[in-house]
Amino acid sequence: MSSIVKGIPVTAGIAIGSWVVSDPTPPVVPKNHITPDAAEGEKARLQQAIEASIAEVTLLRDQVQARLGDEEAAIFGAHLLLFEDDTLLEGTHQRIDDEHMNVAWALAETTDEIAQMFAEMEDEYFRARAADVLDIRTRILNHLQGRPTAQLRYLKEPVIVVARDLLPSDTAGLDPQFVLGLVTEQGGPTSHTAILSRQLGIPAIVGAQGLLARMSTVSQSEHATLVLDARNGEVIIEPDIATIQRYEQELTSYRQQQEQLKEMRELSATTPDGTTIEIAANIGRLRDAGPAVAAGAGGIGLFRTEFLFLDRQAAPSEEEQLEAYNTVLQEFAGQTVIVRTLDIGGDKSVPYLSLPKEDNPFLGLRGIRLCLDPRYQSLFRTQIRALLLAARPAVASLWIMLPMICDLRELRQARTFIAETEAQLLQEGKLTAPVLPRLRLGIMLETPSSVWLIDQLAREADFFSIGTNDLAQYTLTSDRMNAGLAELQRPFHPAVMRTIAHIVRSARKLQRWVGMCGEMAGDPRASAFLLGLGINELSMEAGSFNAVKRVIRNTTMAQAREIVERVLAAESSADIEEILL
Repeated sequence: MSSIVKGIPVTAGIAIGSWVVSDPTPPVVPKNHITPDAAEGEKARLQQAIEASIAEVTLLRDQVQARLGDEEAAIFGAHLLLFEDDTLLEGTHQRIDDEHMNVAWALAETTDEIAQMFAEMEDEYFRARAADVLDIRTRILNHLQGRPTAQLRYLKEPVIVVARDLLPSDTAGLDPQFVLGLVTEQGGPTSHTAILSRQLGIPAIVGAQGLLARMSTVSQSEHATLVLDARNGEVIIEPDIATIQRYEQELTSYRQQQEQLKEMRELSATTPDGTTIEIAANIGRLRDAGPAVAAGAGGIGLFRTEFLFLDRQAAPSEEEQLEAYNTVLQEFAGQTVIVRTLDIGGDKSVPYLSLPKEDNPFLGLRGIRLCLDPRYQSLFRTQIRALLLAARPAVASLWIMLPMICDLRELRQARTFIAETEAQLLQEGKLTAPVLPRLRLGIMLETPSSVWLIDQLAREADFFSIGTNDLAQYTLTSDRMNAGLAELQRPFHPAVMRTIAHIVRSARKLQRWVGMCGEMAGDPRASAFLLGLGINELSMEAGSFNAVKRVIRNTTMAQAREIVERVLAAESSADIEEILL
C-alpha cells in the first residue's frame, strides 16, 4: 500500500523511478589512551592527514568550479578554512596532550563539539554548516585509517537518491545524468544538498523525517518505483499503477510548461488590463548578478551583503566593498539595486567578531541592533561609507535597506548614523556633494512591531520590503526549521496573509513604495494575491521569474482582488492553498 512522507521542497520538479539508499557507515573511531611520549607522533599523523585532505578538497573545489561555477565551489573554500581553524587543531591537540587520547578519538571529540555548536544555532545558514564539519571529520579520519573517501560516483543508471543526509562532497560528486531526484531525512533549505541540487537542476526534497525507517520496510524489487513530487515536498512510497500513470502525465506536462515558460523571459509582468509589477532578483554574491540579468531581472530587490562578510578571516575593507557594489551597479545599469545592510547576529560564527553567546539568538543581537551597537559600529561605518561612495553618481539607482527595524527610534538612530558618515566623507573630500538627498532609505518589514508601527515608520522610511521568512516565523512564533511544527510552516497561514495585506494596503495609503523579497515573492501561487493587494515589486531567485510572470500576465486586477477577499476570509492554510491553486 502506498504511503506519503512529507519534506521541504528545495528544487521543484517531479521524479519517477527506482531508488538507491545512500547511508554509509561512518569510520569506526578507535578509542584508546596513548603514552605521553607518543603525543608528538599522533599530532604529526594528524597534520599529514589534514594536508592530504586539503589536497583532496582543493581538487574537488576546482572540479566543481569548472562544472558548476564559483558559488558552488565556495562550499569547498569554506572547508579549506575549517581545516585551518584554530579551534579544530587546538582542541584536538589539547585532548592528545592533556587526556592522552589517540588522534582519531581526539579529532572525533573535537569535531563533534564544533558540529554540535553549529547544529544548535538558530540561524539556518549556520546550522547547515554542521554538515561541513562532519564532512571534513570523515575525510581526515579516512586518511588517518588509510580508507578511501566514499562518494556517490558509482551510479550507472538513473535513480532517485535517498539518504539520511548528503555531505557536500557527496552531492558535488553526483552526475546529473544518473540522478532523477534527491531526498534526504535531514537538512534544510540552505543545506548544501539544497544549494547544489538547485544548480544541478535536480528535483530535491530535504527534511523528510522518518523516510529511511519507512523505506527499510519496502522490498526493492526490479520494478519497484518511488515518486518524488518536489513541487510540494511529497515522497510517495510504493505508488500504485494509477498513481504512477498520473505522475507520468504530470511530469510530461511539467516539462512542457518549463519549456513554455522560457518564452516569458523578455516579457514584462503586466496584467491583461495593463497593471505592471516589477520583477527583481535576490542575490547574495557578485556571481549571482550576471545570471539574474540574463534571466530577465528588472533590478535587484535584495542584495544580501552579509555574504561578503562570511567564509573569510577578516571583514572586507571599504575598498573591497565599494568594488563589489560598483560591480553589481554596472550589471544593472539604468535599474534599481536595493542593498540590505549587514544582517548577522549573535548566533552566527563570524571568526573575526567576538559575538556574545545568546540563549535566543533570533530574539537577540542581530541586524540593525548589532550594527548600531558601539562594539560593532566600525563594521557598520565601513559598509555605509562604501555604499555612499557607490551611490555618487552611479549608473544604477542604489537604495539602502535596513534589516530588523522594530520601531521609529531604531530607524532614526540609523538615519543619524548614515548622515554622520556622509559628513565624514564630505570632510575627507571623498564625496564632493551630498548623496543622501537623492538616496532612498528603506527598511525590511519582518518584525510584528514594525508592521503595526508602519504609519510611524513611513515618516522616516522612503520604502518598505516585506521579508516573509522572518515575518512568518515571528508572527507564528514557529521555528521554520523545526519539522515538528510542520502545520505552522505551511506557506499561507491566515495570520501571515492578513499581516501582508495590512502592510501593502497601509503602505499604498501612506504613499510608500512596497515590495517583497521573501520566499513567498517567488511562489507563483501567491502572485495573484499580491497583485490584488497592489504590491509594487516582487523580488526572488532568478529561476522563479517566468512562473510568476505567467500568473500575472494571465490575471486581471478584478480577478486578483476577488482572490484577495477570498483569502482574507479563509480560516486555514489548507483553505488558502485550495484558493490559490
